[in-house]
Amino acid sequence: MLVHIFKRFLGKSSQRSTVESNMVNDTLSVQTAHSAEDIQNTRNAMWASLRAALRGDQEAQYQMGLNYLNGQLGLDRSYIHAEKWLEQAAHQGHPFAKEELKKAYNQLAFS
Repeated sequence: MLVHIFKRFLGKSSQRSTVESNMVNDTLSVQTAHSAEDIQNTRNAMWASLRAALRGDQEAQYQMGLNYLNGQLGLDRSYIHAEKWLEQAAHQGHPFAKEELKKAYNQLAFS
């Protein structure tokens, strides 16, 4: 819609192409800012989850185990760390942690 308005008020093609290229540059800079913001949000989520897991929150321990198991939240896939967090959550009685451990062991055993 903005392009239509610009075309209407700007008659010459050289002016139009300048305006359109400026709009593209503005769009790219906004997308870059959003991706940097997404990275920061992911990092904050990972640290918040880790903090809660270290304090003994069984749901956070379970989530950290899944994050390591699947390589989410910017974490590298690590079966050792995943096993550690899932075992801690299971030890505290998390209902799905034992099931995830069994699935992970089965997948590793048959891979």
